[in-house]
Amino acid sequence: MNLLTLSPASTKDASSKTLRATRRVFSWPDVLRAIAECGEARTLALAHYRASGFTPDDFAHSRAARECMADALTRAEDWLEMHRPRFDRGVIQAVRRSLEGDQ
Repeated sequence: MNLLTLSPASTKDASSKTLRATRRVFSWPDVLRAIAECGEARTLALAHYRASGFTPDDFAHSRAARECMADALTRAEDWLEMHRPRFDRGVIQAVRRSLEGDQ
């Protein structure tokens, strides 16, 4: 047996993690931090979430509540794009995508 043809014990490296393994599911305080600086967009997102009948406590236990918040964050992003196009929506986008991936 030629030792040069043997494969290494492990072929995995840090870059081979799956997308799902690198995603982080956010908590309610993370959502609030993401929309904290958005003013009217924050109000819009929270109003949509509450109008759907969900509370902050529901967020941790209900898939439907997280789906509703993902929708609310999408609406907030859209509002920001229309009214404050230079606002950096990256944090909101990261939380929304994590919530969408959780579904």
